[in-house]
Amino acid sequence: MHPIERLRYVARADGAGPGVLVRETALALCDMDMDPQSLVLACRRIVERHPSMAQLWWLCANVLAAAEPFSRARALALVVEREDTPGHLDDEIADDSRVVIVGWPFNTVKCLAQRGDALMLVVDSHGEGEALVDRLHDAEIAAELVPFEYLAGAIASADAVIVEALACGPDAVLAVGGSRTVVDTARAHGKHVWLVAGVGTRLPKVLWDGMLAGLEVEGDWRVGLDVIPASSFAKVVGPHGVSDDVPGNLQPECPPTTELLRRSVI
Repeated sequence: MHPIERLRYVARADGAGPGVLVRETALALCDMDMDPQSLVLACRRIVERHPSMAQLWWLCANVLAAAEPFSRARALALVVEREDTPGHLDDEIADDSRVVIVGWPFNTVKCLAQRGDALMLVVDSHGEGEALVDRLHDAEIAAELVPFEYLAGAIASADAVIVEALACGPDAVLAVGGSRTVVDTARAHGKHVWLVAGVGTRLPKVLWDGMLAGLEVEGDWRVGLDVIPASSFAKVVGPHGVSDDVPGNLQPECPPTTELLRRSVI
């Protein structure tokens, strides 16, 4: 398969987790070493197709800024799939916990599904939560879908409330729709909310602002994404462990590669 065709396949792979998409994108970019002039355009197309997946912005920004871009892509291919965030979250959650999550947070679900002792109370977001509960039931893993009218009760009964970041800026977090309501409800009940921010989710301000502008998060309530102040979270769980200093742990993981902010020609 030609590298561009492979990139088109990857770009259309809705529903795949960030680890899979980063791996396949990185390998496809490596195959373009005979056509380096197309690298910038290919990276723009990827982030345009997945505008809210920070890990792809992280990958493409690091590759485009590297002196040896194809070596850099190869080095980053498996970083997201093999990251340590789920393990650090596992250490933080008490045994037999009831955990409220939103949508289909990949790192959080990976951790909780492997444990087997936690009950996941899943708040739906764009049908992802319902699909997750069905998948977990098929695997005989304890999970319950939380209708909106039962949200306050579910949060009041929970041992942990977790929101997973799609992307992080200097002082705020992008999350799936419904996350802001979960955070506000939890805080109203005196519950601390944890932020899970896996590797590759922390963007420099210029890319963070470009992502939000492209998504039109602040201009259209129907976008279905929430921007949440970092100060709303009690702690952050990431690839380097757990910290109470949430803003201090949102430092950028990639350079401000502004080439990604231009629209592709095709």
